[in-house]
Amino acid sequence: MALVQYQLEYGATYATLSTVATNLQTVTLSYGREAQLDQYNANTATVVLRYPNGYATPNASWITDTWVRISVRLGTSGTYKQLWVGRIANVTVEYGIPYVSSVGNADYVTLSCEGNFAAFGRVQGNGYAMTAKSLSAQAGSCATETLLNIGTQSGFGGTQEFPATTINGTWGDWVNQAVLTMNGRLIDVSDGILMVNAYYKIPGFWGGFSDVTNNSSNHCYEKIAFTSLADNYYTQVTVDPESFSSATVSTGSAPFRTYQVNTLNNSTSQATDYANYLLSTYKTQAVRIASITVNLNAQIGDLPYYSMGEIGSQISVAFRGTTYQCVLEGATFSGTPGQASATFYLSAQDLNNYLTLDDAIYGKLDENKLGY
Repeated sequence: MALVQYQLEYGATYATLSTVATNLQTVTLSYGREAQLDQYNANTATVVLRYPNGYATPNASWITDTWVRISVRLGTSGTYKQLWVGRIANVTVEYGIPYVSSVGNADYVTLSCEGNFAAFGRVQGNGYAMTAKSLSAQAGSCATETLLNIGTQSGFGGTQEFPATTINGTWGDWVNQAVLTMNGRLIDVSDGILMVNAYYKIPGFWGGFSDVTNNSSNHCYEKIAFTSLADNYYTQVTVDPESFSSATVSTGSAPFRTYQVNTLNNSTSQATDYANYLLSTYKTQAVRIASITVNLNAQIGDLPYYSMGEIGSQISVAFRGTTYQCVLEGATFSGTPGQASATFYLSAQDLNNYLTLDDAIYGKLDENKLGY
């Protein structure tokens, strides 16, 4: 089996992330979300390291807010590639027995870390009066008030007018609502966050997945899960914009399965368009791919480096003779010195079926949705 190695770097700032930790034992990290309609939470990571000299010589950098980066590589000569970036939230040290000559061979330190979005959830809006302006301009106001890095992808609602609002909760609440209003996705990028289009990356960014083929461009997986989520099926949608009247659309007859969402739409008409799009997307009962689990040690060629920056990437999954097109929503990675695996959470093609010109998958007239 191929040797997979995780690496932890740390530093006082993102720019100084260069010191490599030793004695790394286990890594567990997560990013993104599992299902398409889930609200975003902060990415997380937990790292356990042996700490034999920590009692006599504590690592002064292992404190809350120290920056960390987790990377992975295949083999001993490959290049480490970034999977996750964030900061230490909590440090726990477990001291073992014995302790001889200032060395505790059974001492361990656990670093519990969180992604950049966590900081937005801790900054209160304190009733900030956001004036009506474009989403990119409101994101700029958010950055000014929080002193945190936030941006919008080029072309992602930059000129879309958002209404005036009062930030009574946290700035993280506002970010989630803004992303939801634009039917977008949220990703951590290095030392900040970025609101992006629902469909973000080019197809095949790191290659596809297969149940039979294992080579330089196809990653084999060991488990695949299909599910019919209740949160993927609705017959009525109500969109309630903060400053305007709500819009409700439905199909079929009562009793309805209703999805209600609070947004920052700039008019009732815009909310109606959004409600129609959501109903069109989620009105069909179906069992779809939800996740795949990959044994990273079993890969031939390069690893599937779908990091937190690749949320929104198009991924092809071959299963029993059929190829499914999916979009990456989130993932979990775990590893020890002898084992490494990853689970990728996916949304199906028909839940991301907007029209993209000149795209072989999402560019078919009368098959793809024009959006709203």
